[in-house]
Amino acid sequence: MNALSLRTISSLFLFLIFIYIIFSGDLFFIIFLQILLFITNWECLRLLEFKKVVNEEIVKPNFFLTRCKVSIYDFLLIITINMLNLTYFFSIDLLGFIFSLILISILIFFHEKDYKKIFILFYFSFPYFLLVHLRFDESFIDYILFIVIFSIIVDVSAFFVGKTIGGKKLAEKLSPNKTIAGMVGGIIIPSFICVVFFIQYSSFNEIIFLSIFFSIIAQTGDLIESKFKRFCYVKDSSNIIPGHGGVLDRLDSIFLLTIFISIFKLFNYNFFFVV
Repeated sequence: MNALSLRTISSLFLFLIFIYIIFSGDLFFIIFLQILLFITNWECLRLLEFKKVVNEEIVKPNFFLTRCKVSIYDFLLIITINMLNLTYFFSIDLLGFIFSLILISILIFFHEKDYKKIFILFYFSFPYFLLVHLRFDESFIDYILFIVIFSIIVDVSAFFVGKTIGGKKLAEKLSPNKTIAGMVGGIIIPSFICVVFFIQYSSFNEIIFLSIFFSIIAQTGDLIESKFKRFCYVKDSSNIIPGHGGVLDRLDSIFLLTIFISIFKLFNYNFFFVV
């Protein structure tokens, strides 16, 4: 089975699981979110640990990464973040959440004085707390479906347009396979699809503006995760998901898009996809 077929099959399988989870009760959502949060931070901290023992870029599948373990301290840090997320689900207290993040940052700083580690954990954990916040919104399913499906469309569009047209690289040092043509395709195609599906609910200008903006955000999230992997000298964050790599590799664009859509929502912005 070639890489594209494996990637497609695993994507469909994951999407079916995702659909089942969001339409199930809170129990399945909590369990699913906790598992993803745990794996996400485990991958982040394992990559940082891997960087300590490797001083050159590895472009082949990372055999040695699979043998790299996190420290007891990092494992407890992962558990702490998970417990905070679980607590946040049962008691939505934004100030308490912010205080908890500050406390974790202080603990990391005094233990390791590592600003990058603090930023990385905050960036990849924050969207999970925002999803908990969105869960209690009456339009939660609309939000989460749009975030995930839009991210998939951006990713698929950029991939196939880039492969078909080729041309100048977008950011060769971060992601060698991404092209400017792919980036443009990842903007135009999702924008067109949004116009087709949502023009009856909102104005053409609003749909185009937000679609372009969200497309850029999703692709920026992809590049941020690629930058993190290059920083740690790896190609994939792990090998958990066949054809994709790790959770970070699959959710890269979703992380940043979740953050921005949640920020818009805090200001009571009426999205065109909430109908």
